[in-house]
Amino acid sequence: MEKLKKEIIEYAIKSGFVGCGVVGIDDFPEYKNALDALIKNFPEAEPLYRPMYNRTLIKERVPWARSVIVCLRYYRKYHIPAQVRGYIARNYLFDCRVPQSPEYLMVKGFADYLREKGMRVRKGGVPDRLVAYRAGLVSIGKNSFAYAGKYGSWINIITYLVDAELEPDVAVATSPCPPDCRICMDACPTGAIVRPYTVRMDRCIAYLTYSAPLPIDEKLEGKMGRWVYGCDICQEVCPLNKDTWEGKEKLLYLEEIAHLLTPDALIKMDMKIYQDIVYPLFSYIPLGDIERWHRNAERVMRLSAI
Repeated sequence: MEKLKKEIIEYAIKSGFVGCGVVGIDDFPEYKNALDALIKNFPEAEPLYRPMYNRTLIKERVPWARSVIVCLRYYRKYHIPAQVRGYIARNYLFDCRVPQSPEYLMVKGFADYLREKGMRVRKGGVPDRLVAYRAGLVSIGKNSFAYAGKYGSWINIITYLVDAELEPDVAVATSPCPPDCRICMDACPTGAIVRPYTVRMDRCIAYLTYSAPLPIDEKLEGKMGRWVYGCDICQEVCPLNKDTWEGKEKLLYLEEIAHLLTPDALIKMDMKIYQDIVYPLFSYIPLGDIERWHRNAERVMRLSAI
């Protein structure tokens, strides 16, 4: 199995991933403990955290799985169109799950490769940041994002459950953050980072833009700033991300529609543009909820007028 693991990692890097490691299968008790603590401290947010317990029951849900292969892809290389900068968060602009992404086939192709090696494969379904940490690929910042050295937090974690027994890697033992640093906590307008390594999802601007029940509390809505979809504030202010963004590669499909993603365009967006262009790229807002896009854009336009 040592030879197989080496071949897998080499193939992952050759494919375009910037990191690859292996974690053994268990039920991730520390993830359950973290959810327990969040619900205890913020009971009003329990409905958001309760579904996540499913990710801790790997042995029960996927009894054939023996290892988790963890891969990292980075998106700091991509150019952010000026029309959407500061309105739509970078992670969503460069989502490799959409077929237009140049890395969509990389992610799918790696699963195909594992199957060609004779493995049974299932993508995702695990606590991604925790398994990447256990694989020694990332450390966790005070804003709860995963950091991977020179790539900062501008990464995505892709996981594959397989039925092969592979030698697990060793976790990174330390946090990347200086003990006295609280820049991300102080910068979060809604106070979502309540303490180091603890984020209240129900106050996170990203959640508020695409999933929070409407209407949003006026005090929270007034603190959401210019963000229409997602939020990058705690990553942008983080010293660990200083000078990590390259922004050289343009994605033509994104450049061509960027003018449709500005707040003034989104306010007027009709159902055809939403269904054909916007929703396929940004599906966290349901297809039947175009009004949320309108509302988010209207909020930003109101702020711009002040």
